[in-house]
This record gives sequence, C-alpha cells and structure tokens, in this order.
Amino acid sequence: MKFPREVWAGSHIKNAPQFKRLIVRSKDEYVNWVKMYNTRMNCYTSVYDFDKFHINSKVDSSVVLDRAFLDFDSHDRPLEESFLDVKETARYFYENDYVFKMYFSGKGFHMFVYGDVANDIRQIQSFYQHLVNHLIDYRKNNNHDERPTLDSSGIQTNRLRRIPNTMNLSSDSKLGDEQNPIPFYCIPLVMSDMIRDLGAILYDALSPRGIKNNIGNTLVKWPVVTTVEAADVEVEIPKSVGKIPLLPCIHNAIMVENPSHEARVYLIQWYRDILTMGERIIPFEKQKEITQIIMGEIESIAEQDSVWLDWDKYTTLKYVRGIVNGGYNAPGCKTKLIPQGYCIGKCWRYAE
Repeated sequence: MKFPREVWAGSHIKNAPQFKRLIVRSKDEYVNWVKMYNTRMNCYTSVYDFDKFHINSKVDSSVVLDRAFLDFDSHDRPLEESFLDVKETARYFYENDYVFKMYFSGKGFHMFVYGDVANDIRQIQSFYQHLVNHLIDYRKNNNHDERPTLDSSGIQTNRLRRIPNTMNLSSDSKLGDEQNPIPFYCIPLVMSDMIRDLGAILYDALSPRGIKNNIGNTLVKWPVVTTVEAADVEVEIPKSVGKIPLLPCIHNAIMVENPSHEARVYLIQWYRDILTMGERIIPFEKQKEITQIIMGEIESIAEQDSVWLDWDKYTTLKYVRGIVNGGYNAPGCKTKLIPQGYCIGKCWRYAE
C-alpha cells in the first residue's frame, strides 16, 4: 500500500450528512484514521495508487494502472451466486499463477488481480470483459443462471473499496435483535476458503481476520488495444437508470458508492446538454423545469443499491441549479474525458 492515499468514512444511514474524501500522508496516519472510524462509519480507501497529490486531493492523471478491481454482488439473488463466481475466478487466476487477493466484503465479495503497469485503462477494461465472458460460459456450461454477479460498472480509477478488517455497517448477520443487528466485517480470504461452506466464511466475518492473502506469482500481461482514435466503435450505450441515456464513461464513473465531485458535475452537465440541445442561455422558467428533471434523474441513480451512498438532496440541488443556470456544457471527449481517464472505449460520441 502506497502513501499518500485517499480515504473516505461514509455513513450507512440514508440521507445522513457525509464527510468528504481525505488524503492521509503516511501509514501511521492511515492506521490512526481507521481506528478512529472503524465500527462507527464504513471505511473506504482508493482502489488505485496515485503518484501525485494536491493538498486535499489526488491528481487523477497520475493513477498507477497496475490492477483490476472485481466486485461481485448478488443484489436481489442469493449470496451463493456471487460466491460461485468468486470460486471460479479464483480457480482461473490460480491456474494461471496470477497475483491476486480476495475478500468477503460483508455483503458480497471483491478481488484484486495485479499486472504490469498499463499504458491505457482500456487494456484493463479488455481483460475485465474477458473475465465477464469467461463467467458467462462457465455458468452456461454448468447449468447456472447465465448472469454473472461481477459488477457491470467495470474498471474505474476513482473507485473506492472497503478497507479490510473494518465493519460493514450496511450488512446484517441476522444475529442480535432488530434494533441492534450484528454487522459483518470485510475479511481477507485464501484459496482454502474456496472449498469451505459459505456459512463458515460468514461466521469468520463476525470479527476481524488477521491473515495474509497474497496469492500467485505472475503479473497479468494486459491485452494490447488500439488507440481510441484508431478503434472501431467498441462500447455500447449502457441501459438507462432513469429516462435520459448516459454516456458509457459517465455511467461507469457515477454508478459507484462514492462518485468523485468531478464525475457528478459531468453528469449534471451531460443531462443539461441533452435537455437544452446544448443551448447555453435559456429562460428562467425553463431553468426551473430542467433542474427538476435532472434532480429526478439523479434520485433514480441514488435509489440504486450500493450507489452514491453520500447522496444529499439539498447539496445536489445547489449544484444542479448552479450548472443549469450557469449554462455549463458537457465535457468533450478529446479535451476532458479521454485525457482525464474517464473514457472506457470508443463510443458513438467520439466523432463529436
């Protein structure tokens, strides 16, 4: 784990006031921060390391692209479904001797697989899609539901992950009483856990688990991909959460627990451009109408499970009004979205 790094303490209570992301400068500062918030808040840190930092934030362009983060969540299906995918992915990584780690998060599972430093995030995205296809084939060949539980939001440089051996206050072990349920911890897993009953892992997750979980010796060689300029259209429009379609890159950046402030701004600007046909100056009554529509779209996103956990209606409304009334247009592909690492592949909009 490299320092400095980004951390966030998030409340599990809907609409509760939330803290901002912070930068901790050393391991001691990090450990003290975790001790302060563990069992009181949900504790997260950045998936990726970064080489450069401002005083209060990381420099997004300095991300070190050396890993893929895989989040397995059953959502409305039994937890056994995501455990099935984790076991098959672990088997695949183990047979290839890839360097990887895996965890039970308290409500699902997540894994890291490590590789050489990639030049383009689309290389890691390509590897990720290969895993999705592998799990679809595995499930189909073994007469399981063909829908993998691997999170469809894919690879994101701004993503946060739960800190190991911290309590997931959003989980419920079904122990304790209704007013005081006992949550699970996020615990590391090893290969021998893959042949255990799920119930045994859940029992272990009732407390922190002090074990090392480094597995494998070989770094992944990420697939070679063409530049965005040379690529054919390779990313389809994702399924809309609300009524207005989203660009794949913005959908990818926003459908996470704690989207970056910049991603939220880009989301609002995108909605504004769609609703105004790109016009910067619009009448006051139209401003009010568009603000209301955008707020409805964002509420649809915030209602999704495990998405935008620090959603606050009144803070969001302030920014929506400012962007709508100020006439701010959505960012360009070549000027913002690609250089800042948002682009996950060439889509229909690139020829803007």
